[in-house]
Amino acid sequence: RSTPIWLSLKPILFSGMRYLLTLFTLSVLLLAGACKKGFEGERNPLSPPETFMAIDTIFRTGENRLTTTVTANWWATSKGGFIKGYEVSVDNGSSWKYTTAQDSTFLLDIPPGKDTADVIILVRAIDNLGQSDPTPASSLFPVKNSAPTVSFVFSQVIAGIPSSNPTNVFPVIRYSITGIDPDGETLQNYELFINDTNGTPFILPGSTTSFMLVSENPKSDSSTCSVFVGNASKALDEKISFIRQGTFNTIYIRAVDKALSKSKFSAAPRIWVKKQSSDVLFINAYNTSKNFVQNFYLQRLAALGVNKVDTMQATEVISSNYTQLQPDVLTQTRTFALFKKIIWVGDDASFTLSLGQRSTASFFDAGGKMYLAVSINSSFDPLSNFLDWTPIRNLVNPPSGSVFRVDNNAIVNPVNPKWPRIKSSQIIPSARPFELPEATPTVGFDSLYAGGIIESKAGQSPAPWTGKSTVIAKRWSKSNNQTNFVISSIPLERFNANNNMDSVFKEIFINQLGF
Repeated sequence: RSTPIWLSLKPILFSGMRYLLTLFTLSVLLLAGACKKGFEGERNPLSPPETFMAIDTIFRTGENRLTTTVTANWWATSKGGFIKGYEVSVDNGSSWKYTTAQDSTFLLDIPPGKDTADVIILVRAIDNLGQSDPTPASSLFPVKNSAPTVSFVFSQVIAGIPSSNPTNVFPVIRYSITGIDPDGETLQNYELFINDTNGTPFILPGSTTSFMLVSENPKSDSSTCSVFVGNASKALDEKISFIRQGTFNTIYIRAVDKALSKSKFSAAPRIWVKKQSSDVLFINAYNTSKNFVQNFYLQRLAALGVNKVDTMQATEVISSNYTQLQPDVLTQTRTFALFKKIIWVGDDASFTLSLGQRSTASFFDAGGKMYLAVSINSSFDPLSNFLDWTPIRNLVNPPSGSVFRVDNNAIVNPVNPKWPRIKSSQIIPSARPFELPEATPTVGFDSLYAGGIIESKAGQSPAPWTGKSTVIAKRWSKSNNQTNFVISSIPLERFNANNNMDSVFKEIFINQLGF
């Protein structure tokens, strides 16, 4: 029987399968051997990153040098790893700052006293294994110092309110300044001069934004000045020389940066500095009839022997600017503190009382004495705190629908019958009587004049006001029994119909206030 063909081929098939199995086994063994060698061998470390900068060196000289603010760019490569960040140094590697950025703007330092410098910026990359480039990339920047600038800053008109840049002041002067170093550094200092820039400069700190000059001898022709920086209560140790009093002065300033480069001089508009002639200041805060009122008071005072009186025009405005009002409360406070006695008259209660409240504390603390006469019209807010510093506790308000006024030839009676009665010479359309504060263990308050007030109501005949009607009062100290404040809500210049105002002035200014 013939043998099937597949049986005759069996030895050959099995022989081929054994051969293929042998080849497969050898391949697996070889592959296994190769993998084992790779795990058991030593790992080749990754190379550290390599850092590059866009520019190696910038060649510039003289005025073509760069400013101290420069921009640098960089990048890096890593074989087998990746770049995690960079470290940058601008002080030759003494310190490094980490960043993930690939560019930045730098403010480069120039050594003090030098105008130029060649500054090298170093950058080294750091990879994911913490390796840093051992050979940092670098760029050299030739830079030059830029001169600083300084200018005076002046008050501006706001919402129709005049600016306060005085052109005529007693020897207390304040200026605001702004200094800029284009190199971005803090200024080293400022150099201050009065009238002569060839003299020795007075040094102000580089952080100064305002300063005040206060005369040491305001009654002399010239004087050294104490210098206050900002709102400091204590002056700098050094004094500045010399301010001229009774004439014009010009203040100069220049800035000095840390490279000792100096700005151009900046000059403030020249200012008339008054020479103080007395211890008495007359403040004219009238908006109308200024000359009439001032002459009335000064003539009465002269008749009593008070011949030397300094004056201040508190409401004088030229080109929308107060010419004699100080630019801030602190400067006005130190101005008033130059005097021992103040006579203050005005026709705007809000202006006068608010300014007085904020600027007379030092004057009174030093034992100053004041007479204040101000018209208080119906628009004045009776709830304002502008009266807190005066011998007035509350204003007396007229009944609903009524107004207070003083008629022509109205009589106002003194509380002390030995004092003269006064009579109005015209109608006073707005008159406000007031109430006195309660006495304290140290301070007393007394009414000096009352009456003369008419209540007027539409459709009814005017009638004398029968309520509280004090119009002149005083505040006095119980420790020495001396009056330090007399206030009047009626204008005395309109109450001389009896021609006896000289006698009234003697009682108020001589017997009460001790002028």
